[in-house]
Amino acid sequence: MPTDRLDMARSLRAALLALAAALGTLASVGAAPASAGPPDEFVIASFNVLGADHTDGRHGRRGFETSDVRLTKALKVLRRTHVDVVGLQEFQRPQYDRFLSAVGGRWAVYTGAEWDTDNSIAWRTDRFAFVEGWSVPVPYFHGNTRYMPVVGLRSLVSNRVIYVMNTHNPSDTRGNAAKWRREATAIQRGVTRVLTRQRHAPVFMTGDMNDRAAYFCPFTQNGVMHSFIGGSNPKGGPCNPPRSGVDWIFGNKYAEFDDPRIDRSPLVAATTDHPVISAHVRLR
Repeated sequence: MPTDRLDMARSLRAALLALAAALGTLASVGAAPASAGPPDEFVIASFNVLGADHTDGRHGRRGFETSDVRLTKALKVLRRTHVDVVGLQEFQRPQYDRFLSAVGGRWAVYTGAEWDTDNSIAWRTDRFAFVEGWSVPVPYFHGNTRYMPVVGLRSLVSNRVIYVMNTHNPSDTRGNAAKWRREATAIQRGVTRVLTRQRHAPVFMTGDMNDRAAYFCPFTQNGVMHSFIGGSNPKGGPCNPPRSGVDWIFGNKYAEFDDPRIDRSPLVAATTDHPVISAHVRLR
């Protein structure tokens, strides 16, 4: 087997072993299977908030205010978008601390790794309750491992459990990272497939994938996940990715998307160098 494929197989195996261990723990806390109940709808978003190390200090990026000012604006974006659950990227410690201080008990955050807040999942506590969380190892810059969070949340409307994974795949800013993105994509596809087949529950993927068609096509090739903004990838092809940037939201067959939004408004542009993407979700 070629070295690249062997590395990918090893990475995928490690991630799925971690998932299997996590699902064993999750079963012990009584995650409820999907069942008929009251209609359940909410708004999900993906938000790269532009890390504090890009704007704070002497070498801060021109055109952006410091992270504390931008975090206040980020909260305004979440409020006006009526977000209930959000995957956050580049959510560094100063932003994480300020967020928790500002929201009190109205929001909760799961980081996956105590020492690394960069990739986190946040939710409104009047809408969801924490069930269980774990992290999945994926390759990042130069193949170094980074841990991406997965969280199980119980809806306070329908009592159904949903699962959200949030990720940030490496860009090419430190050299060509296409190989590591391919490995990360395979791992993420495997995680969402296993969760869907074993839990029979709504599963979502949010993140800054740093790829467009090169993410959409391989990630959706097994037919498990669909994009918040359309596109298709039928068995036997051809793959028809939607017109989108590098930020994505996907869901499985237990979730329907409508009202997809890609927000590049002046408020967002003053907060981050990414759009904020969101969609209305209806659980099937």
